[in-house]
Amino acid sequence: MKKLLLACLMVFSVPAFADDGHSPADTVVSSVDPFTGWHWYNEPKKKPVVSQQKPAPTPVVPDFSKLSPTEQADLLKGYTREALARAILHPTSENTATFLRWQKFWTDHASMFSQSFAVAQLKHPDLDYNLEHPHYNSTAPLQEARAQADQAQAISKLSGQYGLFYFYRGNDPIDAQMAGVVADFAHRRHISLIPVSVDGQVSPQVPDSRRDDGQSAKMGISHFPALFLVDPASRNFRPLAYGFMTQDDLAKRFLNVATGFKPQF
Repeated sequence: MKKLLLACLMVFSVPAFADDGHSPADTVVSSVDPFTGWHWYNEPKKKPVVSQQKPAPTPVVPDFSKLSPTEQADLLKGYTREALARAILHPTSENTATFLRWQKFWTDHASMFSQSFAVAQLKHPDLDYNLEHPHYNSTAPLQEARAQADQAQAISKLSGQYGLFYFYRGNDPIDAQMAGVVADFAHRRHISLIPVSVDGQVSPQVPDSRRDDGQSAKMGISHFPALFLVDPASRNFRPLAYGFMTQDDLAKRFLNVATGFKPQF
């Protein structure tokens, strides 16, 4: 009897909306969005960026045959400097041997150039410096004699047209010493000389000196001692020497002026 009453009670206790086809669970759980908590919890996560390193570019080796000689030499010099730096910073036997091979390369080419230089002089004797200016000691006296002859000819040529004006300061010992050199040079070479004292003091080396009456200013002379070539006919003048100079150097200077300072080598 009790079992029958319990079954009846269970049947009558079912809610009325059980017949609408929905399960009881649908009536308990609502369809609202789930609780998400504070807003930063669900921020989209960024995927880590994987850095992709680009492979190092393969060095381009230039076509050596298409380079100019200058470019070829620069390229080979670069290899040589690199080998030297590597041998110094990393002094292994192999690194040092590599540099020594480069050094031998340049030494061998220098030797070949030296030999080709000699061959070129034989084929083109006009390029042989030794032909006109021998560098052997045994020929030095002969070359000196020829140079002196050229100088004497130049002095004779210029002295036929020009005389010498020597401007000096009588109270300056270097000017006075140069006055003696100039006076002796003019006497030996038979050149007319007019010494001019710019400070009024006459040097005993040139007792026949004249006092400067404005000649040096008119000629634009501001450095002393000064030796000038002067043409008395045209009154043209040109500087020959400043400062102290030996007689040998004066003779060479005459040759330079006579030849328009043509190189004597």
